[in-house]
Amino acid sequence: MSQASDEEEDYMSDAFLLKCEDKRPGLVHSSRTAKEIEREKKQLEFNQKHKLKPKKVLEQEKRTEGLSTAISTDNKGFSLMQKMGYKPGMVLGKRGSGRAEPVPIEVKTGRGGLGKAADTKRKVEERQAMRTSMAVKRQRWEVKQKESFVQHMSHRFASKTVEKDLHTSQKACYQLDSESGHTAPVEAFHWPPNWKTLTEGRREEEEDEEDAAEQDLEEEEEDEGETLSDEEKLEMVTQYLRTTYHFCIWCGTKYDDSDDLQSNCPGDTADAHD
Repeated sequence: MSQASDEEEDYMSDAFLLKCEDKRPGLVHSSRTAKEIEREKKQLEFNQKHKLKPKKVLEQEKRTEGLSTAISTDNKGFSLMQKMGYKPGMVLGKRGSGRAEPVPIEVKTGRGGLGKAADTKRKVEERQAMRTSMAVKRQRWEVKQKESFVQHMSHRFASKTVEKDLHTSQKACYQLDSESGHTAPVEAFHWPPNWKTLTEGRREEEEDEEDAAEQDLEEEEEDEGETLSDEEKLEMVTQYLRTTYHFCIWCGTKYDDSDDLQSNCPGDTADAHD
């Protein structure tokens, strides 16, 4: 048994593998396989070259070829035009302002009715024109809104400035009138609205009749002042200060006389002092 087993070859050894036939596919083709591949390639090229094209493709090719080729002299219409003096390259018309080429052919590929494409194009152009018009209107509206906002803010700023200047002029008028011995403003709006509280200590001993008379007069003046705008009140108060006390609220200076005021003060408005 041991001798028989020794005579058996080891199937895992290299000697056993060398006796086996190689069945693996080779990477290099034989000459016969290469010829077959070349033959198949030539056959495929021949089939592609002589392949029958669909009727639609043939019509398209013929149409493209015909449109790209000028009318030959063999054409009957061309012969008739030559007899009438036409030469290749000339334009039609008595004044030479007509066509130089035939009317181009437009192939209809869709299933829509005649004129549908033109109608669709017209609608698209109308919509585009409408969008353009709306964009222009929107831009104008935005510009108008911006200008309106700027004007509103400018007017608001000017109103605030006038209100501030009016309050300053009223305080100055109250102080100067009080120093001159006035116990009440010449006009109700010449002094600040709270001027009564400022002079309350000075008028404790006044008689009731005088108070009633002055109160009636003040109410009438206040009613008259309510009809005036802040700009008008400011102009009247500043003119009163300039003519009576030679004082300018924007300069903050009380001048010696009217000549000194005219010579050294830039003007009677806030813009003149900018």
